[in-house]
Amino acid sequence: MLKINDLHTYYGNVHALKGITMDVKEKEVVSLIGSNGAGKSTLINSICGIVRSQQGSISFKNKVITNMPPYNISKEGISVSPEGREVFPGLSVEENLRLGAYNIKDKTKIQEGFERVYELFPRLKERIKQVAGTLSGGEQQMLAIGRALMSNPELLLLDEPSLGLAPNIVLQIFDLIEIINNQGTTILLIEQNANMALSVSHRAYVLENGKVSMSGIAKDIADDPRVKKAYLGQG
Repeated sequence: MLKINDLHTYYGNVHALKGITMDVKEKEVVSLIGSNGAGKSTLINSICGIVRSQQGSISFKNKVITNMPPYNISKEGISVSPEGREVFPGLSVEENLRLGAYNIKDKTKIQEGFERVYELFPRLKERIKQVAGTLSGGEQQMLAIGRALMSNPELLLLDEPSLGLAPNIVLQIFDLIEIINNQGTTILLIEQNANMALSVSHRAYVLENGKVSMSGIAKDIADDPRVKKAYLGQG
């Protein structure tokens, strides 16, 4: 579904992504793990068109989308829940969700989107008119994911969904990631919590200093002594 080939991205003179090659197959959960500064969010932003890449290609369903405007990439069927949640704090829960469906003209499909999100996140339905800036961190994360789902994406990009959340909320979020995937949505998961990420993923890539240092079946990655020592706090 998603193919990235020899991707290079710079921030000024800083070479952030150094020849990334990877793929995500339909209905998979693929995790990308790595330390701070490894290039994980840069990769997400490159896929979304927020950051321009200087070399290489990104294809989605065999169509090249490299450096397309973000709104056109969204129309292709890719949606993102960004790092730090980035909800609109002065708008209500309902208004935030409606913005996620801005490129959908069919009112029936928009209503189906609301129903899906409220089924996944009953807490949001209870707070439908509440201003997003007054929600808890966990509720804002639910809202960010819900907003991303409103466009009914084929590929959902999740950037650090557990960041800053209490352990019990993290467990809820990862349970929901599995449910969303089981509903047929392909997921690329960027996550520092390597244990949780690998537990819900089919395959994984390890990113170090802007390069893929390891890739494979998620369970095999989790069992690798180098990954255990560097990312899982073991060994």
